[in-house]
Amino acid sequence: MVDIAAPTAALLERTRSQFDAAAHALLLRKRPAWPLAIIRILFGLVVFGWTATMAVDVASLLGSDALVPLEFASQDGWNWFTLESTGAAWVAIGVLLIASVAITLGWRPTAWLAVTFVLLVAVQRRNPMILNSGDVLLRNFALILAFMPTGAALSVDRWRRHGRGALWTAPDVAPWGLRLIQLQLCVVYFFAFWSKGGDLWHNGTAVSTVFRIDDITRFGSPGWLTTNVALIGLFTWGTLAIELALTTLLWARRLRPVLIGLGFLLHFFIDVFVLVGFFGPLMMIGLLSFADADWLERRIAARRATPQPA
Repeated sequence: MVDIAAPTAALLERTRSQFDAAAHALLLRKRPAWPLAIIRILFGLVVFGWTATMAVDVASLLGSDALVPLEFASQDGWNWFTLESTGAAWVAIGVLLIASVAITLGWRPTAWLAVTFVLLVAVQRRNPMILNSGDVLLRNFALILAFMPTGAALSVDRWRRHGRGALWTAPDVAPWGLRLIQLQLCVVYFFAFWSKGGDLWHNGTAVSTVFRIDDITRFGSPGWLTTNVALIGLFTWGTLAIELALTTLLWARRLRPVLIGLGFLLHFFIDVFVLVGFFGPLMMIGLLSFADADWLERRIAARRATPQPA
């Protein structure tokens, strides 16, 4: 009788060891903090821009006499923190502006990111009628980044601790937080692709239909584009192909630079023609979470080593 217990146990142990090694490499093997620092800076700028647009008309959007009465604000378990007056709305907007600057500069970014998340929830709950997917993504990123060492590089905190020269160096950090942003990004692309199942997307005319809706186009309907059958088909099916590729193939290292470039082109093109709020910039920030930290470290190290002209 053949004893298979020992070979099976050895196979299971080898499989477990391989899984542990892969999980460690994916989540815990430390890499230079450059991508995290770049994401923090760009995210702070987006928060500043988002808050500035809200500040333009606080009274009518968030105040006590806003277009959406207080009784229609979200009542889903966060009742302990509700903007019930115009003054409270102004305080929230003012603190968000301060937080965005602190995050961008890297001054105690973890604390300010937590404050940003709470205030974004409060502001967005006050008037859910004006929300879009970019607003939801903004607060999701704020929460994820609050648990990450975003001030490890290119920050005031690093300058204060290690001197001015440390601004051009980055410690190694575990990438598990970036993986959360990457998963969030891929989920968004998956559902963006999955939701485009109607006839307009199948027959290649969806982009033309979108560009004919004057309320959401930035410069009005571009007639030269909406009447060009070949271009409309290319943009419609190209959007589907890029979103599907970004759902899965971003994890392939060799394809990653090309796909990041295609993602940037997709969101840039959408933002040029369509009013989608801050969704595009946030998705571009998410794409940067796939940037090669080791490549950035080599490029910056080479830059530091290059003699500067007197």
